[in-house]
Amino acid sequence: MDFSTLISEVINTRPRQGDGQGNIETAWALIRRGTTGQVQSVLEGTKAQLECDVITSGSEVKVEWMHPDLSVIEGVDGKSELLESGQLVILNTTLADAGLYHCMVKTQAGIDLVPMRLTVKQRSLSPTAFNGEKMSVKKGQTLSLPCNVSTVEPSTTVWYLPKNRILLPTQQARRAEVLANGTLVVKKMSQDEAGEYSCMASNIYGVDMISHQVEVTEEQKPTEQKEVGPTVLVNAEEEVSDFCLSTKAESSAGEEKEKTQLAVYVQLCYYLLRNRREYAFF
Repeated sequence: MDFSTLISEVINTRPRQGDGQGNIETAWALIRRGTTGQVQSVLEGTKAQLECDVITSGSEVKVEWMHPDLSVIEGVDGKSELLESGQLVILNTTLADAGLYHCMVKTQAGIDLVPMRLTVKQRSLSPTAFNGEKMSVKKGQTLSLPCNVSTVEPSTTVWYLPKNRILLPTQQARRAEVLANGTLVVKKMSQDEAGEYSCMASNIYGVDMISHQVEVTEEQKPTEQKEVGPTVLVNAEEEVSDFCLSTKAESSAGEEKEKTQLAVYVQLCYYLLRNRREYAFF
């Protein structure tokens, strides 16, 4: 549980211009703390917006930003912009833009400084970057990927799905959703859901990510077996002779139509005898 107390006081420190009593009012400024907004995760090539919410007793206060290398950001440099609201906008982010930024305000009463973490997710990971599992899921099944985060300080968890889709905790999109414990669930998997699944957890102290490679396979349908008649195997000359003799006898005693059919079998029998190979009759 987070408790905070705001105390303000007007301090008379030095002579005020035109005041016979010789007092002035010194303004103070504070940056609002909180986990929301202190950690931002963006995809490589997109725009990042870092907020700096300032509370001040004066009418105006200047907000400054520092790069991760602690150099001060000056106005518009083609890469970043400082808005009048104090917001820092970074255009077309790259992996080099990731790091710990600082929002700073200065007054006569002092300086306040708050860190802001920016993480940039690479669009396409190299094969060596996959540190999770390589798994196969059948089409139509449900995919469940846990993302267990252990940290003392609060953290932000973001899921990156194939085709650069992004899901935040307790957020839903089509058949995918992120549960309260960080587990990603994708129902009725299709070929479009095959690819990279990455869970990124970050706070102001650092960032970690686990990436899985998921393959979606077609469900094999059982093949239909056709019904076939009885099989007669003829493996030896003696068996061929017995089969042919019995067939010839049936040919003499049967009807005219049946005699014609049996006569064909008799010719086949003699052919088998000459070749002496294994044959099957269906």
